[in-house]
Amino acid sequence: MKTDLNPNEHYEIANGRIQTRSLEVHIVDHCNLRCWGCCSLSPVSAKSFYDPDHMKRQLSLVGKAISPRRLKLVGGEPLLHPEIIKCLEIARAAEVAPSLSVTSNGFLLPRMKDEFWELVDHMTISLYPDPPLPESVIETIKAKAREHEVELNWKKQDNFVGMDRDDLKADEVETQAIYETCWLRRSCHLIAHDRFYTCTRPSHVHSVSGLEDSPYLNDGIPLSDDPNLAEQILEYLVGKKPLETCRLCLGGDAPSRPHHQLKRDEIIAEQTLRRQLYRDNASVPAP
Repeated sequence: MKTDLNPNEHYEIANGRIQTRSLEVHIVDHCNLRCWGCCSLSPVSAKSFYDPDHMKRQLSLVGKAISPRRLKLVGGEPLLHPEIIKCLEIARAAEVAPSLSVTSNGFLLPRMKDEFWELVDHMTISLYPDPPLPESVIETIKAKAREHEVELNWKKQDNFVGMDRDDLKADEVETQAIYETCWLRRSCHLIAHDRFYTCTRPSHVHSVSGLEDSPYLNDGIPLSDDPNLAEQILEYLVGKKPLETCRLCLGGDAPSRPHHQLKRDEIIAEQTLRRQLYRDNASVPAP
């Protein structure tokens, strides 16, 4: 069975499960770097750790409705999680996807024991110009990957896309256009806050807002034992209505700027701006 998303895209359904590209679990929000334009909003996010046992319950629910080709543990910097091994063990045991991946900036990888490498099938390592990953660390990573047959994807990122709006001037037409053309909602599916999201942004915007019950939570589908969960998620994935978070975002194809690390005063200013903007938007009725 094929379901049209637009004339050039579709989701296939097999054995009652939606076939998708990938599924992400952001097991931490914070990071050991402070990159401008971070799509996870890590520089302005509080330290947080996904509870592994809760992740287990959420994976068991979503795994009945979707079948991603790859399950990704992401952040922030996921290697900061004190129970990273337990997270990997649970992710592998869930059998949601045939491939288990970790996305990292690489700086903490030399600390990882063989147990870590034995649980991973794939790694995406982001390479930034500032700070550059030392050549000695790169060689250590390559050696460990060869030893444990882990596939490596080196992702060089000299520029970051500036997706975050600095105001609330987006109109309904612009927001609709951003939603329809944004690749993030097709490639960055996520589980967080007991929900399935077509995009990673709602979860992070909700967290940074500091609001206990923000409208950004409603940008996702609640995970449950409902036998119709797959149908609910499919209807959501092919839906035409923009997310509340889209009013705050310029989309995955927004203009980019050279990558750089934020200074302390820049982080404070950015955190203040984002938190207030997200709270202000939450109080504005949707068009």
